Amino acid sequence: LKCKAHSACNAPFRTTPATNCPAMAAELHYYGAQGRAQQIRYALAEGGIEWNDPSVPFPAPDDVKAKWAKLGGNLTTNVPMLVMGGRAYTQSSAVLRLVAKKGGLWPASDELQYECDNILAAVEDYRTEAYKPIFPALMGAPDAEKNAHLKEKVIPTHFKNFERLLGDADYFVDNKVSVADLGVFDILKNFSFNLFPSLEAEFPKLVAFRDRVAARPKMAAYLASEKFTQLMAFPKLEA
Repeated sequence: LKCKAHSACNAPFRTTPATNCPAMAAELHYYGAQGRAQQIRYALAEGGIEWNDPSVPFPAPDDVKAKWAKLGGNLTTNVPMLVMGGRAYTQSSAVLRLVAKKGGLWPASDELQYECDNILAAVEDYRTEAYKPIFPALMGAPDAEKNAHLKEKVIPTHFKNFERLLGDADYFVDNKVSVADLGVFDILKNFSFNLFPSLEAEFPKLVAFRDRVAARPKMAAYLASEKFTQLMAFPKLEA
């Protein structure tokens, strides 16, 4: 017998749809780029949650914006937006934590949850700074001063702190993979070393961490898939 809810699902019979039922796959609405949705995608992949990526160009067409507004209901912004189980979830940090909890990437204890939140807050502190030179470059007007500030001031300060937080462990929280690791992985892969490849030599511990996460089976499969390779990446900011 197959999943009772959907003929497309090959999962064993159960009264509710199986989590891997393709007819019930989540949808992550965002642009066809990495950006603020990417750490959510990493959490979906590492958490083993099936999802579709109905990506659109930037800027989004008016009809797509209207669809997002109808689904999300916010008068401000609605993407990244995850539609799962008939409900739309908005605000990237809230969606990230939701996916982490559903995918077994959120620790059980209050203390370890605090550590996750602490790391994710540090990630957001850095990401906010990284966007300052990224946006001008995306618009075709790179700002040399902002590029230099990120490379010479921001990255050294923040990345030395990430090295301190990681210490000698393989992963940031309780030495077990969690959503905190995926947040850090995102900024290492998409918001820093890709912008300034020469900086890898200065942070071997973080490079090793990035490669460790990338080599995890589910993550490696996702990174090799068209779902990832077709996304627009941020441009390199050094010659």
